[in-house]
Amino acid sequence: MMDASSETHSVDTLNFLDDPLWYKDAVIYQVHVKSFFDANDDGIGDFQGLIDKLDYIVGLGVNTIWILPFYPSPRRDDGYDIAEYCNVSPDYGTLEDAQRFIDEAHKRGLRVITELVINHTSDQHEWFQRARNAPPGSPERDFYVWSDTDQAYQGTRIIFLDTETSNWTWDPVAGAYFWHRFYSHQPDLNFDNPKVLEEVLKVMSYWLDMGVDGLRLDAIPYLVEREGTNNENLPETHVVLKKIRQALDERYPDRMLLAEANQWPEDTRPYFGGNEGGDGDECHMAFHFPLMPRMYMALAQEDRFPITDILRQTPEIPPNCQWAIFLRNHDELTLEMVTDRERDYLWNHYAADRRARINLGIRRRLAPLLERDRRRIELLNSLLLSMPGTPVLYYGDEIGMGDNIYLGDRDGVRTPMQWSMDRSGGFSRADPASLVLPPIMDPLYGFQAINVEAQSRDPHSLLNSMRRLLVVRSKHRAFSRGSMRPLHPANRHVLAYLREMTLDDGTTEVLLCVANLARSAQAVELDMSAFAGQVPVEMVGGSAFPPVGKLPYLLTLPPYGFYWFYLAPETAMPEWHVPVPEPMPDYATLIVKRKLEEILEGTPRKLLENEILPSYLPKRRWFAAKQQRIEQVTLLYATPLTNSGRVGLLSEIEVRHAQGVERYQLPFAFLGEEEQDRALPRQLALARVRRANQVGLLTDAITRDEFALAVVEAIRNAATLPSAAGEIRFLPTSLMNELELPEQPEVVQQGVEQSNSSIIVNYQVVLKVLRRVESGLHPEAEMGRYLSEQGFANMAPLYGEVARFDEEGSQTLMLLQGYINNQGDAWSWTRTTLERACGMRARKIRPWKRALALGVNSRPLPRSWASV
Repeated sequence: MMDASSETHSVDTLNFLDDPLWYKDAVIYQVHVKSFFDANDDGIGDFQGLIDKLDYIVGLGVNTIWILPFYPSPRRDDGYDIAEYCNVSPDYGTLEDAQRFIDEAHKRGLRVITELVINHTSDQHEWFQRARNAPPGSPERDFYVWSDTDQAYQGTRIIFLDTETSNWTWDPVAGAYFWHRFYSHQPDLNFDNPKVLEEVLKVMSYWLDMGVDGLRLDAIPYLVEREGTNNENLPETHVVLKKIRQALDERYPDRMLLAEANQWPEDTRPYFGGNEGGDGDECHMAFHFPLMPRMYMALAQEDRFPITDILRQTPEIPPNCQWAIFLRNHDELTLEMVTDRERDYLWNHYAADRRARINLGIRRRLAPLLERDRRRIELLNSLLLSMPGTPVLYYGDEIGMGDNIYLGDRDGVRTPMQWSMDRSGGFSRADPASLVLPPIMDPLYGFQAINVEAQSRDPHSLLNSMRRLLVVRSKHRAFSRGSMRPLHPANRHVLAYLREMTLDDGTTEVLLCVANLARSAQAVELDMSAFAGQVPVEMVGGSAFPPVGKLPYLLTLPPYGFYWFYLAPETAMPEWHVPVPEPMPDYATLIVKRKLEEILEGTPRKLLENEILPSYLPKRRWFAAKQQRIEQVTLLYATPLTNSGRVGLLSEIEVRHAQGVERYQLPFAFLGEEEQDRALPRQLALARVRRANQVGLLTDAITRDEFALAVVEAIRNAATLPSAAGEIRFLPTSLMNELELPEQPEVVQQGVEQSNSSIIVNYQVVLKVLRRVESGLHPEAEMGRYLSEQGFANMAPLYGEVARFDEEGSQTLMLLQGYINNQGDAWSWTRTTLERACGMRARKIRPWKRALALGVNSRPLPRSWASV
């Protein structure tokens, strides 16, 4: 049996302090100086206390420590309101103490990340004091953003909704309003003033010269303001960041910038900088904020989709860049990057007590969020440590610390570290009343029950479980630098993915991660045939599982269970596997900025043509080439049916396969979240569509009542629409003048797919959407038009036609015919007549029904039927 811990391709083989890409292999431990350990017993944590506990941090298995702001500050925002950038708060020690801490961390192989808060300062900073006393227009005044009115930048959202009513605050000394994106005591710096960037670069150099390895850039989407915008992610912000990165690279090529940009993935991508395929030239890392709440969403819904969906939406980043991922941190569990409906769901599930809610988030630690459920805590930790990106651990979560939602702001998740069951949890020997924050003392999470000392002695504690996972992770670089390939088992309770990396010796390391998101035990069959003959070795315990074969690989998982497997190069064929039916793929998400027709551009088009449509088309009844291997799908055009484009898009697709080329009509429509109460639009959906926080489905437009009504109205008006493949004309017959529909006509969808799609409008007309598009006169249109114009009564009259005209001629797309009242259809009548004529029970006729339903010729009718 192979011991997983013996694997040699580990992060430990690198000299972590010399590697310029060290941040890719980092495991970051986030701490408050004030809350970690008090060495001088004044009730406040300090740098000496942090030095005293460095061996604990190293023993945990991390290699990077991120310390929150320690600068002189009024601490009205826990240090993010900085009053002096190049000094240390006396509460925490001296500059010499900070230097000694950095040196001691480096001696132990730890990198150090600190904060570079450049969006704003405290109103006590000398820059602001000079600015408010300086005359308007002076260089000193222009260090900040001022206005004579509080009505400027009206398109800008307020971030701290619980405390702030405006982004402007009146300053009586300056006689003007100053701009702030956060608290009213935190004025924003003015990066339109070059002097501001000069000072920021001096601050950056000061701490990098002291040996700091990385700088977290706080709140960087808001650096620049422009009227008429939402003042987030502006191009001018990226100009500033490129200058900061250039200055960093010139003098400190082995240091790192970490972006705090709480944005959607496509809006965070620019903070890495660089062109497509090239290296990034802004921040080396950025937090993946949208992934974090979706891990909790997946756990609550017991469904992998929230995770796989956001990962599919995540764009590629430059090769020298890395995502930072996390479960909890010093702020609230932010729910900004979810839809309104998702936010309500997460609030109700994880923060039913409204005191746990703040701004657009939840102020709770990991363990209370999961109700002390050890299985769920370890499951989420396994996801954190195995997904693409650099994991960030929050101090105390490794032992399952609790919180105090009765404290103000977010102090409830910033309470003292619990070291032992001694006074104040071993954090300080000061009078408990003088502590910076009260320790947790309740029966479930209090320091008497939850502390490092007790868990260090318990081999089965959460702390030691986390240590084991971190040791395993450090042995396999595929976790930190490998690619991720999701698997799509039929059981959606199970999340499974591969982490793969080509090593220096040319071999490929493959890791399989499987997680059960459900509260009940689950079985799952994985398509691992590409790795037939290899043996999955469970990495934490080193146990070898049955080898992979050509058949689906069966695993059973306990409630909230997970596995990490190393695929070892051994061969043996198992005999117990059974086939698994082809699973339906999860919806991919198409991202548009403004309008639906953007699906014909860039990444959405590639997804549709290369992934979505090749999978969607063979499942449609009207697609004729089911037995052919699709070689290429091309979207010919997508033309809005109405000016607003909300009704749908007329669209055709070209399918190339070994037997030739075929064209099909597939109109598209958007189905919002609030409209998904009908089954048919969801059954015929192709993908999800997201515009900012609005999410819905891309479905076949024929499922929308508005589509049929809009086509009827366009035929009545003899409309003409331009398209990328010719002109689309709506051609009425003379009978159209006689068609009178009520103001709100009833629309009846046909629930069963046929070769063409029919929609009944008010039981007066039928709109037939022809799926397969062929050049030339359509016989039904040609004959119907002629006979209708001649007054022939023994047929369904033709009211109009929709056709596309190009250089090849015309192609009929739709027909609008009169509705003929009936008591069924020819297919049902034929089947019923056969059953009655045969005098057989339904079970004996089923093979015939199946043959008829498939539209294939079976063997001749039995001779005994000849007399029927």
